[in-house]
Amino acid sequence: MSAVPDPPPTPRPNQGDGQTEGPIPLFDLQLRFLTDSYLSFFQERKRVEEAYVDSLHKLHRKAKAVDGWLDDRGSLNTTRSAWSEIRDNVDREAQTRQAFLATLDADVLNPLTALKETQERTRKRIKEDLKESIAAHVDYAENTLPRLKRNYLRKCQEVDEHKAAAAAAQTPSSSTASFQTDNSQAPLKPVVTAPQPLRPLDRRPSVTAPTRNRSPSSSTALSDLAHQGKKQLNQLMTFLDKANTGKDGLPSRPDALRTVKAKREADEADKEYRRAVHWLETLRLRRTKILEGGYKSLELFIIESAETLKKVLEKYTDNMSATTTTETALSNHGRHVVDKISPSSDANVIASRISRSLASAIPKPVLYYNYFVGECSDLIFGVSLVDYATSRGLSDAEIPRVVRLCIQEIDKRGLETEGVYRVSGRHAVVQELQHKIERNEKAFKFNPGTDDVYAVASLLKLYLRELPDPVFKFPLQDRIQHTEDLTDHASNDFLLLRGKMRRLPPVHQATLKAVVEHLARVAACCDKTKMDAHNLAIIFGTVIFGEDEMPKAGDLLSLQNYKDSLMEDLITNSQTLFEDRDSPSPEPPLPLPPSVEPVAPTYGSSHTKVASVPPSYVSTNRPPEDFTPAMPARPANSIHPSARANYPKSDNDLPPIPRMPNPAEHNVPPPSLSPLPAEVPVTQADVSAVNSSPRGLSEGHEDPQRPSSPEAFTTAASSPTTSPPSRLPQQGPINPTDSGGVD
Repeated sequence: MSAVPDPPPTPRPNQGDGQTEGPIPLFDLQLRFLTDSYLSFFQERKRVEEAYVDSLHKLHRKAKAVDGWLDDRGSLNTTRSAWSEIRDNVDREAQTRQAFLATLDADVLNPLTALKETQERTRKRIKEDLKESIAAHVDYAENTLPRLKRNYLRKCQEVDEHKAAAAAAQTPSSSTASFQTDNSQAPLKPVVTAPQPLRPLDRRPSVTAPTRNRSPSSSTALSDLAHQGKKQLNQLMTFLDKANTGKDGLPSRPDALRTVKAKREADEADKEYRRAVHWLETLRLRRTKILEGGYKSLELFIIESAETLKKVLEKYTDNMSATTTTETALSNHGRHVVDKISPSSDANVIASRISRSLASAIPKPVLYYNYFVGECSDLIFGVSLVDYATSRGLSDAEIPRVVRLCIQEIDKRGLETEGVYRVSGRHAVVQELQHKIERNEKAFKFNPGTDDVYAVASLLKLYLRELPDPVFKFPLQDRIQHTEDLTDHASNDFLLLRGKMRRLPPVHQATLKAVVEHLARVAACCDKTKMDAHNLAIIFGTVIFGEDEMPKAGDLLSLQNYKDSLMEDLITNSQTLFEDRDSPSPEPPLPLPPSVEPVAPTYGSSHTKVASVPPSYVSTNRPPEDFTPAMPARPANSIHPSARANYPKSDNDLPPIPRMPNPAEHNVPPPSLSPLPAEVPVTQADVSAVNSSPRGLSEGHEDPQRPSSPEAFTTAASSPTTSPPSRLPQQGPINPTDSGGVD
């Protein structure tokens, strides 16, 4: 017989395959989605919401405590009422958020937590079942089944050996004795030292063993089967014993019993092996069913997780919408309350208390006490226009009361008075008027019976002169430059000058306009007042523009080459300068291109002091050897103190008015139109110096550079090398010192 080949080894299953490749990793992933993503987010959202609600409660308690203390100290108004509602809206918002927090717990966190716990239990059960089934299947496949298989193969090999021995005993060449001897010497049981190749045997199916359908075995079924098999095996052995007994009653051979026993053991091993294979298949099917159940549970977990999360998110968004709607209603309520705030009502509530509180808090003013007249309620003289307007609350178009009263009085009584503003009023009268208006500005009025026009005019000049800041600050050098460019300024309607005036403070603009327009009205009546625009400009030049520092005596002659006609231009062109003050005016024009003529050099800065000023640029029309400036003849009716005699008796005695030269024809400044050189403004110090001189110019000390007679004036006027003579003013011989006043 040929040996039976070994069956292929059973593949060793891996116990970890069911856990690393089964449903457990997918279960873990889905649980991490649920735990680390959804639950973690909503738990943190809950923590943030709780912190926000706590902060709102703290804020409301703190604000309410502060407002309670403040409201006890004052009366409620519309603003405080609206504020209390806005503050209480914080508490209402906290309550709304608290309700949202409760829904977050009930509708979101609790369902997700319950789902997590349920699925964790399911995962644990599936994991344990898989572990148990895999362990049972692997253990049976690797240990029990191979052992039963080896036992079965060994039993079958023993049966084959017994049959081979029996066949050898029945050979005719052997005797009975030798057979018995060999049979007695043969071992009862062959010893198998190693697996031997099995020969194929003719095996007959058992006629006694009934056929059974495969079904899951159990301990009871196996025990019944074993008992039945034992019973049938005993019957077979009894039958064989009877068959081996000869007719002669001789005993049977001893190896027959061993053969039957080996066959019986082989049959039992076969049955055990078959049952083991069947049971291994049962374990495999059980393992498969558990795996399929795990994947089914995973599928149900995913479906349930999606459905639960959908419901949770629907409730979460609905709760968010409800919370937002409530907060919107709170905001609308707050806006409705805010609209009820009435600033005027609140101001009326406090206005009744302000007057009493202000009256008790403001100290009494300290009045100026004059030694001669006593206390003065108003300080007017020596106070700047800006401070005056601020303290009185003047509007932009208002001017000081003293200026307005003086202008009205002179317009009423002085437009026909000869020498107005040139003749000074009595010093005592002017000082008395000053004290009267400072004692009570509102009640002050001029008395036409006692207050003459000259005193009123002197009062106006005194007020303007004592201003800390002049009405229109304009340096002398800039005024000279204006005079040199007068033609260009007149062609563009004095845009540059109007631009400078627009930059003045409002009270300065209004005062300048009132004074200049008043002087224009006085100049219009020069046939009666003998005060034309030029004479008025001499008097009001330093009053309006401020007094500049005069150069040394050695430099006075050099200033005579320059001309300052700014004040005269203001008076003459007042209608052009002030007609559009209220309307926006164009910007000042760009400066003119530089002249091709050489510019006079400047030496040092404004603080540099030099012994002499270099001569200015001299026109080519004048002889180079003529270094003496042309001086006009002194008019007989000049206001200078030296002109005390020898003045014409009538206007017919005056020389004819010369023709005004065109500045464009000659490169020299226009001649002066005043009896005094406009280049040297007459100040109070000059008048005092002349009056205090022991021998003034009126006592026969004539200026050596001036003509001493009309004939000399005529000669000077006819000389081609000198500038044309100035126009003589038509005025009477009025000396400021004769009237006893101070200008």
